[in-house]
Amino acid sequence: MNIAVIGAAGGVGRQVVSQLGQAGHQVRALVRTQAQADMMTLHGAMPNMGDLTGEWKQVLDGADAVVWAAGAGMSGQYQAIDGDALENVADTLSQQGPKRFVVVSSMGVDRPEAMPPFLIPVLKVKAVSDAHVQESGLDFTIVRPGGLSDQPGTGRVQIGLQAPRGQIAREDVARVVVACLMDDNTVGKTFEVIGGDMDVHDALAAI
Repeated sequence: MNIAVIGAAGGVGRQVVSQLGQAGHQVRALVRTQAQADMMTLHGAMPNMGDLTGEWKQVLDGADAVVWAAGAGMSGQYQAIDGDALENVADTLSQQGPKRFVVVSSMGVDRPEAMPPFLIPVLKVKAVSDAHVQESGLDFTIVRPGGLSDQPGTGRVQIGLQAPRGQIAREDVARVVVACLMDDNTVGKTFEVIGGDMDVHDALAAI
Protein backbone atom coordinates (compact mmCIF):
# COMPACT_ATOMS: atom_id res chain seq x y z
CA MET A 1 0.00 0.00 0.00
CA ASN A 2 0.94 3.64 -0.44
CA ILE A 3 0.18 5.40 2.83
CA ALA A 4 0.33 9.10 3.68
CA VAL A 5 1.25 9.92 7.27
CA ILE A 6 0.31 13.36 8.61
CA GLY A 7 2.18 14.20 11.79
CA ALA A 8 4.98 11.87 10.73
CA ALA A 9 7.65 13.60 12.83
CA GLY A 10 5.79 13.18 16.13
CA GLY A 11 6.38 10.40 18.61
CA VAL A 12 3.63 8.10 17.32
CA GLY A 13 4.03 9.25 13.72
CA ARG A 14 7.70 8.26 13.60
CA GLN A 15 6.81 4.80 14.87
CA VAL A 16 4.04 4.45 12.28
CA VAL A 17 6.39 5.46 9.46
CA SER A 18 9.08 3.04 10.66
CA GLN A 19 6.72 0.09 11.06
CA LEU A 20 5.03 0.66 7.71
CA GLY A 21 8.41 0.82 6.02
CA GLN A 22 9.56 -2.37 7.70
CA ALA A 23 6.37 -4.06 6.46
CA GLY A 24 7.19 -3.11 2.88
CA HIS A 25 4.67 -0.32 2.37
CA GLN A 26 5.38 2.93 0.53
CA VAL A 27 5.11 5.91 2.86
CA ARG A 28 4.73 9.60 2.11
CA ALA A 29 5.42 11.66 5.23
CA LEU A 30 4.26 15.25 5.81
CA VAL A 31 7.00 17.23 7.58
CA ARG A 32 7.71 20.89 8.29
CA THR A 33 11.52 21.07 8.41
CA GLN A 34 14.50 19.75 6.50
CA ALA A 35 15.73 17.94 9.61
CA GLN A 36 12.41 16.10 9.80
CA ALA A 37 12.61 15.31 6.09
CA ASP A 38 16.08 13.84 6.55
CA MET A 39 14.78 11.69 9.42
CA MET A 40 11.91 10.37 7.28
CA THR A 41 14.33 9.48 4.50
CA LEU A 42 16.35 7.42 6.98
CA HIS A 43 13.12 5.53 7.75
CA GLY A 44 12.64 4.81 4.05
CA ALA A 45 9.77 7.27 3.61
CA MET A 46 9.31 9.95 0.96
CA PRO A 47 9.15 13.29 2.80
CA ASN A 48 6.78 16.02 1.68
CA MET A 49 7.39 19.51 3.04
CA GLY A 50 4.21 21.23 4.14
CA ASP A 51 2.20 22.70 6.96
CA LEU A 52 -1.28 21.83 8.15
CA THR A 53 -2.16 25.53 8.38
CA GLY A 54 -0.97 26.07 4.78
CA GLU A 55 -0.14 23.78 1.88
CA TRP A 56 -0.10 20.06 2.63
CA LYS A 57 -2.20 18.22 0.05
CA GLN A 58 0.73 16.99 -2.06
CA VAL A 59 1.32 14.27 0.55
CA LEU A 60 -1.88 12.60 -0.68
CA ASP A 61 -0.53 11.96 -4.19
CA GLY A 62 -1.02 8.27 -4.96
CA ALA A 63 -2.11 7.42 -1.42
CA ASP A 64 -4.34 4.41 -0.75
CA ALA A 65 -4.87 5.40 2.90
CA VAL A 66 -4.05 8.24 5.28
CA VAL A 67 -2.91 8.22 8.90
CA TRP A 68 -3.46 11.27 11.10
CA ALA A 69 -0.89 11.33 13.92
CA ALA A 70 -0.66 15.11 14.30
CA GLY A 71 -1.40 17.19 17.37
CA ALA A 72 -0.75 20.65 18.74
CA GLY A 73 1.21 19.32 21.71
CA MET A 74 2.85 21.96 23.86
CA SER A 75 2.13 24.71 21.33
CA GLY A 76 -1.44 24.98 22.61
CA GLN A 77 -2.79 25.46 19.07
CA TYR A 78 -5.53 22.94 19.73
CA GLN A 79 -8.22 24.57 17.63
CA ALA A 80 -5.90 25.14 14.67
CA ILE A 81 -4.36 21.66 14.57
CA ASP A 82 -6.49 19.15 16.52
CA GLY A 83 -9.65 20.91 15.36
CA ASP A 84 -9.60 22.87 12.11
CA ALA A 85 -6.75 21.01 10.40
CA LEU A 86 -8.15 17.55 11.11
CA GLU A 87 -11.56 18.61 9.84
CA ASN A 88 -9.95 20.10 6.72
CA VAL A 89 -8.10 16.86 6.02
CA ALA A 90 -11.30 14.83 6.47
CA ASP A 91 -13.18 17.17 4.12
CA THR A 92 -10.43 16.90 1.50
CA LEU A 93 -10.45 13.10 1.68
CA SER A 94 -14.24 13.07 1.39
CA GLN A 95 -14.00 15.10 -1.81
CA GLN A 96 -11.00 13.51 -3.53
CA GLY A 97 -10.01 10.40 -1.57
CA PRO A 98 -8.53 8.17 -0.47
CA LYS A 99 -11.41 7.07 1.72
CA ARG A 100 -9.41 5.05 4.27
CA PHE A 101 -8.49 7.27 7.22
CA VAL A 102 -7.00 6.19 10.55
CA VAL A 103 -6.93 8.91 13.20
CA VAL A 104 -4.86 8.89 16.39
CA SER A 105 -6.97 10.82 18.89
CA SER A 106 -6.94 10.58 22.70
CA MET A 107 -8.56 8.72 25.54
CA GLY A 108 -11.28 10.73 27.31
CA VAL A 109 -12.61 12.60 24.28
CA ASP A 110 -16.12 11.46 25.22
CA ARG A 111 -15.68 12.35 28.92
CA PRO A 112 -13.25 15.26 29.22
CA GLU A 113 -14.43 16.29 32.68
CA ALA A 114 -13.21 12.93 34.02
CA MET A 115 -9.69 13.54 32.70
CA PRO A 116 -6.88 15.64 34.22
CA PRO A 117 -7.79 19.35 34.05
CA PHE A 118 -4.89 20.29 31.77
CA LEU A 119 -6.28 17.95 29.09
CA ILE A 120 -9.83 19.29 29.09
CA PRO A 121 -9.31 22.07 26.48
CA VAL A 122 -7.76 19.80 23.86
CA LEU A 123 -10.20 16.96 24.55
CA LYS A 124 -13.15 19.28 23.94
CA VAL A 125 -11.66 20.30 20.59
CA LYS A 126 -10.96 16.68 19.68
CA ALA A 127 -14.56 15.75 20.53
CA VAL A 128 -15.80 18.05 17.77
CA SER A 129 -13.21 17.03 15.17
CA ASP A 130 -13.58 13.30 15.93
CA ALA A 131 -17.34 13.65 15.42
CA HIS A 132 -16.64 15.43 12.12
CA VAL A 133 -14.57 12.45 10.97
CA GLN A 134 -17.28 10.02 12.10
CA GLU A 135 -19.86 11.90 10.04
CA SER A 136 -17.62 12.39 6.99
CA GLY A 137 -18.57 9.26 5.06
CA LEU A 138 -14.96 8.09 5.11
CA ASP A 139 -13.80 4.58 5.97
CA PHE A 140 -12.46 5.84 9.28
CA THR A 141 -10.98 4.27 12.37
CA ILE A 142 -10.37 6.47 15.41
CA VAL A 143 -7.77 5.17 17.87
CA ARG A 144 -7.84 6.82 21.31
CA PRO A 145 -4.73 5.88 23.30
CA GLY A 146 -4.19 6.46 26.99
CA GLY A 147 -1.11 8.17 28.40
CA LEU A 148 1.79 7.84 25.98
CA SER A 149 5.20 6.54 26.99
CA ASP A 150 8.51 6.00 25.21
CA GLN A 151 9.01 2.60 26.82
CA PRO A 152 9.59 -0.31 24.40
CA GLY A 153 6.31 -1.74 23.17
CA THR A 154 5.12 -5.18 24.17
CA GLY A 155 2.69 -5.84 21.34
CA ARG A 156 -0.02 -6.49 23.94
CA VAL A 157 -2.92 -4.12 24.57
CA GLN A 158 -6.37 -3.63 26.05
CA ILE A 159 -9.00 -2.19 23.70
CA GLY A 160 -12.56 -1.08 24.40
CA LEU A 161 -15.11 1.63 23.72
CA GLN A 162 -13.89 2.93 27.06
CA ALA A 163 -10.72 1.61 28.68
CA PRO A 164 -9.43 2.20 32.20
CA ARG A 165 -7.06 5.13 32.49
CA GLY A 166 -3.57 3.83 31.84
CA GLN A 167 -0.50 4.11 29.69
CA ILE A 168 0.61 2.66 26.38
CA ALA A 169 3.92 2.78 24.56
CA ARG A 170 3.97 4.89 21.43
CA GLU A 171 5.41 1.87 19.65
CA ASP A 172 2.28 -0.12 20.53
CA VAL A 173 -0.04 2.69 19.44
CA ALA A 174 1.72 2.54 16.08
CA ARG A 175 1.26 -1.25 15.99
CA VAL A 176 -2.46 -0.73 16.47
CA VAL A 177 -2.61 1.90 13.74
CA VAL A 178 -0.73 -0.28 11.26
CA ALA A 179 -2.92 -3.27 12.10
CA CYS A 180 -6.06 -1.16 11.59
CA LEU A 181 -4.90 -0.16 8.12
CA MET A 182 -4.84 -3.83 7.17
CA ASP A 183 -8.07 -4.85 8.93
CA ASP A 184 -11.43 -3.94 7.39
CA ASN A 185 -13.09 -5.04 10.64
CA THR A 186 -11.91 -1.76 12.16
CA VAL A 187 -13.63 0.47 9.59
CA GLY A 188 -16.21 2.68 11.29
CA LYS A 189 -14.86 1.88 14.75
CA THR A 190 -13.79 4.28 17.51
CA PHE A 191 -12.04 2.78 20.53
CA GLU A 192 -9.65 3.42 23.39
CA VAL A 193 -6.43 1.49 23.89
CA ILE A 194 -3.92 1.05 26.71
CA GLY A 195 -1.22 -1.49 27.45
CA GLY A 196 -2.71 -4.87 28.31
CA ASP A 197 -2.57 -8.62 27.93
CA MET A 198 -3.96 -9.28 24.45
CA ASP A 199 -2.08 -9.47 21.18
CA VAL A 200 -2.90 -6.42 19.03
CA HIS A 201 -4.57 -8.46 16.29
CA ASP A 202 -6.61 -10.51 18.75
CA ALA A 203 -7.73 -7.38 20.58
CA LEU A 204 -8.84 -5.73 17.33
CA ALA A 205 -10.70 -8.85 16.26
CA ALA A 206 -12.70 -8.69 19.49
CA ILE A 207 -14.04 -5.15 19.06
